[in-house]
Amino acid sequence: MRVLVAIGDIDRDRGLVDVARALGDGGDLVLASVVEIPGSRSLASAQPRARTRRLQLQSFTKRAGITAGVVVKVARKTLDAIAEAVEHEQAKLLIIGWPSASPSEALNEFLSHPPCDVAVVVGDVGGARRILVPVRGGRYAQLAVAIASAIAAHNDGNVTLLHATEPGRDAPRTRSALYDVLGAAQHSRIGQLVSAVGPAAEVIRSQLPDHDLVVLGATARDGVSSSFGPIAEALAASGTPLLVVRTRTPVASRIFSARSTLPADRRERSGYISELVDKWFAENTFVSSEFADLERLVDLKRRQGVTISVGLPALNEEETIGDVVYTMRKRLMGRYQLVDEIVVIDSGSSDRTREIAKGEGVPVYVHQEIVPELGANSGKGEALWKSLFVLRGDIVCWVDTDIRNIHPKFVYGIVGPLLVHPRLQYVKAFYQRPLNVGETMQATGGGRVTELTARPILNLFFPELSGMIQPLSGEYGGRRALLEQLPFFTGYGVETGLLIDVLQRGGLDAIAQTDMKQRIHRNQSLLALSKMSFALLQVVLKRVGESTGRAIWEEANSSLKLIRGDRGRYRLDVQEIVEGERPPLVSVPQYRIRRNSSLVGVG
Repeated sequence: MRVLVAIGDIDRDRGLVDVARALGDGGDLVLASVVEIPGSRSLASAQPRARTRRLQLQSFTKRAGITAGVVVKVARKTLDAIAEAVEHEQAKLLIIGWPSASPSEALNEFLSHPPCDVAVVVGDVGGARRILVPVRGGRYAQLAVAIASAIAAHNDGNVTLLHATEPGRDAPRTRSALYDVLGAAQHSRIGQLVSAVGPAAEVIRSQLPDHDLVVLGATARDGVSSSFGPIAEALAASGTPLLVVRTRTPVASRIFSARSTLPADRRERSGYISELVDKWFAENTFVSSEFADLERLVDLKRRQGVTISVGLPALNEEETIGDVVYTMRKRLMGRYQLVDEIVVIDSGSSDRTREIAKGEGVPVYVHQEIVPELGANSGKGEALWKSLFVLRGDIVCWVDTDIRNIHPKFVYGIVGPLLVHPRLQYVKAFYQRPLNVGETMQATGGGRVTELTARPILNLFFPELSGMIQPLSGEYGGRRALLEQLPFFTGYGVETGLLIDVLQRGGLDAIAQTDMKQRIHRNQSLLALSKMSFALLQVVLKRVGESTGRAIWEEANSSLKLIRGDRGRYRLDVQEIVEGERPPLVSVPQYRIRRNSSLVGVG
């Protein structure tokens, strides 16, 4: 059973984790925390606090010696974010603390239609051995008995079932509720059955001296202002250790309102999207150092049963390819077995790139020679598409090979979020990109196509991606199950196309970005950057046209006039630049045949 624990304050709520461990029965445990931001501030401003909270929770799990996922949400309302976390994590049980002397209106509303079964904890209940369960029948009672039995089994304790009959009511008929619960319960920890006549509150109070904990169902009647009920609130006010449960399935029928649609007004729509992106930015922006514990990543990889491939696209990179391969192999395949294979995908280098890479002991393929019957296009996107024919991992990470300050973080910063957060499907790197000016290196600059073309055009037409710091970065990766469903543009537009297509297929929450701090590499000429910008604009226009049903790209010009100057004289060079597009690999028979024959594993 997947159990999610809502953590507000780690010191205060560590007892909730003890309860979760007792109930988890060896299943998955997720710790979820919310950074609540008032309406006067941007959600994006919470990104540093969200990162700090993640690190605190990860440190807590390590100190406590428990294996648990960590989720930190950013929201205007804490309980809305908890419900979202339950949905994303597919939790079956939520454990949450009783916030104060009396439950808030927000908590009552939350429990009136909970996202899953809920256990609300009052006081220190983790070590309880003598557990009292007042029962009146129904699904709440069955859940209460199941939870009480699990805690008793964990603490080597026992459970007392208590049935109180109000004076004047038919005791034999109401007692049948007790037998219904017994028929559905695990009996091993039920040590005593008590049946008494009298007001329920008085009967329960009479049993308190002999018990450490009371577990009972919440009020199950519609129209009741409190979702807990007067007995639970009275017990909580008296300081009695208490656990109140409520099931997801409503006891009475409910009418649910339809989801609100995107605002039609442009200003309102912009505000809605801005809030959405700010929230994503705060929750899904990581720092590579968060994933530097490679032993932890290796353990997660082993438990999830996944394999990881690193593809290194290259074209005339003899100056850097050797160091890139050596660094990756030594740390990620030698000292730690995080990566299962490293493969160089060359695009027809005319220098010693392939020879150097082979000398470092990794497989080298020329992308034009991979599945030759499918033809061969030039361009980086073609190399990446072809690479999926030879890379075998469940997670695929691509790293450019012109990096001069290569570090294993360019891999573990990509695969780390995918291992730690199973909801994520696609991760991109971002960094500072120093710009070489003559023989000096400026601290800022670089990323010129990103800031002058990519980010503005994405903000216009795909504003959900406006929080991407480096949408064109060459270090990114994802789950094969997603990548093989995406078309690949064959040239410079591949990064933009993949990002848009992941958004459209997986949604914004499937995407994350990781700060690698700094990347030093070879800077390209302005003419080369002009061609790159032209290509990515084609990609955006094509995707906009497809989403609106208009042939925007088909009506656009495909030739680029490059202006060249020499000694005051200028000329125009015309280049035809058309971004080709490869189909999703799942639709390619040759790919399916190769995948079926390679499922024996990666070695």
